[in-house]
Amino acid sequence: MYKVLKKDGRVEDFDWAKLSLGIINAGASKEDAEEVATEVEEWLNTVADEGTVKSYDLHVKVIQVLKEINPVAGEAFETFRKPDPTKE
Repeated sequence: MYKVLKKDGRVEDFDWAKLSLGIINAGASKEDAEEVATEVEEWLNTVADEGTVKSYDLHVKVIQVLKEINPVAGEAFETFRKPDPTKE
């Protein structure tokens, strides 16, 4: 199981389904999302240092792969920012 190092220092399990859903929410089809998530997971095999990858690096890779498959959804995914809970 891969781990994702979040920018706030927390570590979470890599969640293929969560990634796929985020890609779908950016406007990609289920098939495109599954293809991107699978490619990203394969990429993790080659880069995850001791099973851990930084969330930023993961985000960049998702954008790269998604833009190749679905440029419109790739742009939407790239511009999406989660709300900062400390600013609410």
